[in-house]
Amino acid sequence: MRLAPSLLLVALCACAVTGGAAADSRATVAGEWQIKSAFIYNFTKFVEWPEGVLGAPSQPVVIGVLGESALAQELAALVAGRNVNGRSIEVRAVRTVTEARAVQLLFVSAAEEARYAGMRSELASSPVLTVGESPSFSVTGAIGFVQEGEKLRFEINVDIAERSHLKISSQLQKLAIAVRRTQ
Repeated sequence: MRLAPSLLLVALCACAVTGGAAADSRATVAGEWQIKSAFIYNFTKFVEWPEGVLGAPSQPVVIGVLGESALAQELAALVAGRNVNGRSIEVRAVRTVTEARAVQLLFVSAAEEARYAGMRSELASSPVLTVGESPSFSVTGAIGFVQEGEKLRFEINVDIAERSHLKISSQLQKLAIAVRRTQ
């Protein structure tokens, strides 16, 4: 399913406002996970994996979460009953490199970046879209979330995506606050 660039912009921007000064920090964190979940779900719509990686049309798109079970739960609730290009979506907890290689998108929580650093070289050429929540993640992963005031934005590292044999749509690249390339 392809959305027109303007529809994607509206969908992502609607999800990008974090709601300002919430009195309850748990509500703020829950809201943050909802927003990140919406972004992650939408990222799957604008990435092209190599032929055969997704398997048969009946196979789901698998999103792995390294750390942060609250985000995994929020993401699973968000994607329940939804699909990407006719494929269902499955969310899994990831703890090992082997588990990480079995997903199409790997979300890395800030608390798990050290563990990801140990996996990174082994995942470098695997067709796994890596998404992280720390501001510097787009240096080591394909997409990194960045907080800009009250808005959640993202940066894309095209070189890392291409090393993983992934194509990130130009529509998604236009929405990023930065697109890194070394070429």
